[in-house]
Amino acid sequence: MNKSIKAIIVILIIAILLGVGAFVVLQFYNPFRQYPSSSTESKSYTIDEILMPSCPQTDTVTKNGYVIDTTNKADGYVCVKGPSDGIIKKVQVIQGDSTYTYSVFDGKFTVLPLMKGSGTYTIRTLKQKSGDSYSVTASVEITAALTNELSIYLYPNQIVDYNKETLAVLKSFELTKNDKSELERVHSVYQWIVTNIDYDYDKVDEALKTFMIPDLDDAFTKEKGICFDYASLMTAMLRVQHIPTRVVTGYTDPGYHAWIETYIDGVGWINPSIYFKKETWKRVDPTFDAQGPYLGKYQSKLYY
Repeated sequence: MNKSIKAIIVILIIAILLGVGAFVVLQFYNPFRQYPSSSTESKSYTIDEILMPSCPQTDTVTKNGYVIDTTNKADGYVCVKGPSDGIIKKVQVIQGDSTYTYSVFDGKFTVLPLMKGSGTYTIRTLKQKSGDSYSVTASVEITAALTNELSIYLYPNQIVDYNKETLAVLKSFELTKNDKSELERVHSVYQWIVTNIDYDYDKVDEALKTFMIPDLDDAFTKEKGICFDYASLMTAMLRVQHIPTRVVTGYTDPGYHAWIETYIDGVGWINPSIYFKKETWKRVDPTFDAQGPYLGKYQSKLYY
């Protein structure tokens, strides 16, 4: 009996002994497969080619001291800046039954991704009255026709906030410098995330009390975080490689959770259980994968 057949028998015996769940994870085992599997070569980008949003104010709407810059709506984002009044401000991007809420800062533009793609949106600004009570200060309707529906997922935003000096961004280029394909780049970033980032159990209690925007440099430096940090880190590290990636928030069997979806041109395996089909979104969950396999259900709510 050759070694390959012996290996398959051993894996099957382990799966049976450990139960059905283990069998599901191990069913893709192939002793002849390499990870990542070979894939079509693609352009390798440099750090100077990172796509960064801009707010040139070529096409703007001004209401009650708020400036809404729609210059780059064809690239999948607009910008908003509020008056410097020291009041806590928010902005909402609304389409259909989806509402995304972001913070607005005095004298600084906030980038608003148009997460539903081409279509008509309502941009609504708000200011704090007291506590969690806000009043509407301006409301504008815009229509966007995106040049590339995937471009939304190639820029930083408030949830996936980075620049060319962000530590995780620099690490992404270090990890992928010898990679020839998108599949290899996803593999390199994924392996680093699940191997090096630990789950921050102390942060969970705080996250249950308040909405926490991921701080990429903090998570990178401490090498730990919650699911939102795992997802945001991996998303940033792939976006700078021009690989469309989005953070997804929603629910799993244990409760509220965040994971990612990635879209690549190639096909192939990055490990025995993650297979990328050509030009389709693929769910990847670095948080659960770092702890152990999760075989339950996912229910998506919002995309960032």
